[in-house]
Amino acid sequence: MPQGGLPPMAMPDLMAHKTKPQIEDVAPEPKKLIDPSQLDIKVKDPQSKTIQIGGGSGAIVDPSGIILTNKHVVYEQDADYTVITNDDKHYSAKVLARDPINDIAILKIDAENLPAVELGDSSNLQLGQTVIAIGNALGEFTNTVSMGVISGLSRYITAQASLAGHSEELRGLIQTDAAINPGNSGGPLVNLAGQVIGISSATVMGAENIGFAIPIAAAKQDLVDLKKHGRIIKASLGVRYVTLSKAIQ
Repeated sequence: MPQGGLPPMAMPDLMAHKTKPQIEDVAPEPKKLIDPSQLDIKVKDPQSKTIQIGGGSGAIVDPSGIILTNKHVVYEQDADYTVITNDDKHYSAKVLARDPINDIAILKIDAENLPAVELGDSSNLQLGQTVIAIGNALGEFTNTVSMGVISGLSRYITAQASLAGHSEELRGLIQTDAAINPGNSGGPLVNLAGQVIGISSATVMGAENIGFAIPIAAAKQDLVDLKKHGRIIKASLGVRYVTLSKAIQ
C-alpha cells in the first residue's frame, strides 16, 4: 500500500459491458414489415396522359388492392392515378371514396393477394413515443424512412395543398418530429411493432421537425363505412354560415 494513500483498485472494463441501445435492435423491423405494402402514387394530366402534375405515397390495407392515402394527393377529379408497388409494377388506380372532413382517400387497384399493412391503435398514443414515417420523399426517393417521436396529440391546423390549390382545416392530428417531406403525403406513420398508427399528411414549411399525421382510427372508420354503405358517411348539421354585412344586418 502506498504510504498515505489508498490501496490500488481494479478498474472495471466498461467497454466489455457496453451494449448497443435497444432502439437499434427494433428500429429496422418496421421498414422490413411494411416495405412490401408501401407504394408510390403518380398523378398525371388527363389530357396528355404523360405529364405528371402531382404525387404522393400510400399503403395497401387489404390484399384485394385497397389503398389508403391522403385526399389532397388524389384531389383532382379528372386526373389519371397510377400506383407503383415496390416490385415496380404499375397499376391504374380508381378513387373509391374521399373523406369529406379528414384528409383521407381510399383507392382500389386491380390486383389480388397483395401484402397489406397491419393497422394499429391510435387511441392510446403517448407523447414521446417512437414512430417511423415511410414514404416517397420529394416524389423521388422511394421508401424513405425517418424516425422521430410523437410531439403532440389532438392538433388543429389549416393546411394548404400547393398543387391542388385549396386549403383544409384538419383536426385531431398527431404531431411528430419525424421528417415528413413533400411526397411523403399519404404514407404510413408506424410504431415500433410495424403497425400503422397514422397517415402522414402535412408539414410546416420553413420550420424544422414539425409534421402531422391523421390518426389511423379515422381511416379505419372510413374503411368500415365504405364496406357497409359504399361511401364515407359523416354527420352534418345542414347549416352554413356567412359573414354579416351591413346589407344583411
